[in-house]
Amino acid sequence: MKHNNTGFYIKRISDYIEADANRALEQYGLTCAQARVLSFLLQSQDKTIIQKDIEDYFEIKHPTVIGILQRMEAKGLIVSSVDPRDKRQKIIKLTDSAFELEKKIADHVEATEKRMAEGMTDEEVDCIKRLLYKVYKNISKKTN
Repeated sequence: MKHNNTGFYIKRISDYIEADANRALEQYGLTCAQARVLSFLLQSQDKTIIQKDIEDYFEIKHPTVIGILQRMEAKGLIVSSVDPRDKRQKIIKLTDSAFELEKKIADHVEATEKRMAEGMTDEEVDCIKRLLYKVYKNISKKTN
C-alpha cells in the first residue's frame, strides 16, 4: 500500500535499518545505538570526547547516553574518567577491543548503504542524500 506521508517512509526505513543492524551486531554483543556511538568515537579519536559531545551529536538525552556508555564500558569497549575541568562530565576513551570492531561495523554500514542504493544511479543517491539532509534541517529547527 502506498502512502502519501513522507514521515511514514522515513520512520519505516529507520526501523528496518535499526532492526537489520541489531541482528548483524548481535554476534558482537552490540546494539545499533552502541555501534553508532562507537563509530562516532572512532571518527573522533583525535579529540577529547565527553558525554555531552555524544548527547549533542546524536541529539539524545543525558540518561540515555549514560545507559549506552555504561553498557559499553561493561563490555570493555570504552573507559571513562572524570573530566578534570568539569567534574560533572566524563571523558570517554576507546579500548583495544573497540578498535577490533571498527572494520566489522564499517563493513555492515557499507553493505546497508549499498542495499539502500540498489537500482539507483550515483546521481540519484547524491540527490536523495541532499534532500534528506534538507528534510532533517527543516524538521530539526526549533519552533516556539
